[in-house]
Amino acid sequence: MIQFFATFDHSEYLELAISKLEEHDVTGIYAVPLEQRADDVKVVDTIHGTDGTSLVDLGLILAMMFGTIGVSRGYVLEWGPVFWGLIGAAGGFAAGFLIDLIMNVMKRKKGRTAKKKQTEVVLVVQCHPDQTDFVERTLWEHRAFGVAKTKIKTHWDGNPVHAALAGGE
Repeated sequence: MIQFFATFDHSEYLELAISKLEEHDVTGIYAVPLEQRADDVKVVDTIHGTDGTSLVDLGLILAMMFGTIGVSRGYVLEWGPVFWGLIGAAGGFAAGFLIDLIMNVMKRKKGRTAKKKQTEVVLVVQCHPDQTDFVERTLWEHRAFGVAKTKIKTHWDGNPVHAALAGGE
């Protein structure tokens, strides 16, 4: 016996491939839809993982700009340049952080309302050795992402042993 493993988008091409295989008496067909990863929102990235967004970049830029302005204006104001520099830096960081936070929330909300892509489906087809060319050709014709072929050998105790075929039998 030969087993094929193929991955597909969850689409009409998968349904057509299954129908065509069933029309030609291939009965060992098993389709497994994969689960989609849940989007977990992290405010702070760690060293082990990042989602590609940063909430502090604009805050640090604005903290430097507003702190510089606070220091220069602090020479003529009552509390002096040090306090006004710190106030400007804190205000700039807070403003930049809030702008980044609002922009990321809006982007994530927009992404959630968009139509989500269906997950992939792993199709397992078990067939006789004389059907291998037809099954492989059918899977590729119906837009499989990838196809793997294994040969099921029976061990001396009767248990099946799978051996991956690399380019042939």
